[in-house]
Amino acid sequence: MKKIQFKVEFNDEKLKAIKVSLKDKNKNLDEEILKFLNGLYNKNVPKLLKKYIEDDFEAENKTEEEVKEVQENLPNNGNKMSEKLDNNTNKY
Repeated sequence: MKKIQFKVEFNDEKLKAIKVSLKDKNKNLDEEILKFLNGLYNKNVPKLLKKYIEDDFEAENKTEEEVKEVQENLPNNGNKMSEKLDNNTNKY
């Protein structure tokens, strides 16, 4: 599943206070934000949509694993084939 980064504007002094308070509790701001976002997801996204997303993610991972398995089973891990392709493209 693709991950994104997003930017949020927040009061600088409040953010500093949160970081200090979390540090005193041996907690990390990023981890706490991720927990909060996961809580929002679990609370607000309908079960059917969650299932669709998870099924799509599992299919994506399975496809990547199958490609790796095929590449590993090729002679020399498929390197000769890629070398031939590279050499052929250099001729033109």
